Amino acid sequence: MTADPATELAAALAMLGITAVPAYQSVRAWIGGVGSGDVLISPGWNDSGEPVWSWRHRGKAASHPRGDIDGAARVITRSLGMDPP
Repeated sequence: MTADPATELAAALAMLGITAVPAYQSVRAWIGGVGSGDVLISPGWNDSGEPVWSWRHRGKAASHPRGDIDGAARVITRSLGMDPP
């Protein structure tokens, strides 16, 4: 049985040291020990109608193809690491 995409993304983030909790179809993620908030990563579609994970961090919107869980986890980790929540 395959896990749902939010659970898969949370697990991929956890493997990279990000605290992540699936919340229905979305994922809440943060860097442990920072204590200043979290980021909500939600499924959606880009302007071309392709499925993506999207999030907003410190006023900057970002997205990554939903089918690339590991790639999305790496991009989100870089985003959080450059400017923790």
